[in-house]
Amino acid sequence: MIRAQRITSDNVAQMQGIYQRFSQRAIPDYRWSLEPVPFEDFKIAIAQGHLGGYFVEDTSVEDTVGFLLYCLEAHRAIEINVIYSELDDQKAILDKLIVPFIQDVRQIDGWDVISYPMLGEQEWFIRSINWYGFKPVGQAIVEFDFMDSISLQIMQQQQLPPLDNGITLTPWHPQYAGGTVQSIFEAFSKTTDAFWDPRFRSLQGAREVVHFITSGAMGTLHPECSTIALQDGVPVGFCFLVQSDAMTANIPLIGLRPTLKHKGLGLHLLQLTLIKAIQAMVNGEATIFKITATLDTDNIPAIKMYRRLGFRETYNYPHVYLTREKAMAFQVGKWC
Repeated sequence: MIRAQRITSDNVAQMQGIYQRFSQRAIPDYRWSLEPVPFEDFKIAIAQGHLGGYFVEDTSVEDTVGFLLYCLEAHRAIEINVIYSELDDQKAILDKLIVPFIQDVRQIDGWDVISYPMLGEQEWFIRSINWYGFKPVGQAIVEFDFMDSISLQIMQQQQLPPLDNGITLTPWHPQYAGGTVQSIFEAFSKTTDAFWDPRFRSLQGAREVVHFITSGAMGTLHPECSTIALQDGVPVGFCFLVQSDAMTANIPLIGLRPTLKHKGLGLHLLQLTLIKAIQAMVNGEATIFKITATLDTDNIPAIKMYRRLGFRETYNYPHVYLTREKAMAFQVGKWC
């Protein structure tokens, strides 16, 4: 018999064994970029309410066989950090974990959507998770490897169309924050990204995105490599670059105001960001050996743009989301 319990300070010790087993698999099998925090720090996060979750106990063997962890983000999204299972029956583990999770979070205020990037082994849950009302968005990770001579040649040989009159490219500076906020809102408010990240739906949310990227919360910003497109001095496009680990940089956001799309400006933003990053590495100003980005698998223009400049697709995964409306309508045993 398997049963689920909410993780509390009183019972979290029961998770020590399974947490340590997951920690060994987090990077190779679950594609975490960093190792999970030590178990003692995990216990503190539970006690202080920074993390919530549930674990599943198999009473026949008196052991914990799965768990779900989540947190409430400041941008009105609940993010499922991971669902880990040591059972073969994936539907059974979801029933034990997702059902109480949805029932409980319906009592929490301050969120609009549940977001769940199903990385690594978790992609197997895609077969069943739509039963609970989750909708999928395909995500692709693309990579530009500075050690790949073919990618470098592809990027260097690109002859891009000239910029429109009045368009200039410049490195990021805080003085462009206001115009960039407006550009982010116009670029993303009606895209699939806004389904699972409510920040893109408002100017205030877009302002939070800019602060999140530039404050170092995602990694150290490379302002000299982050490129802003100006039209008559007003920001109309952006390509940020942050250092995500010791040797990797990431493009967390690139976009344009809708009226400027399909004119090659995105290619200019991306190419100049690459050139600046390569220069920074060569000059010893940064340790960047590869650049990654994540994009929707159905965003064909973006995929073509990255490919044209030498990026390669390295991994695809489903990212599912559940709206508050769907969560409130959920009934156990009924298709949502």
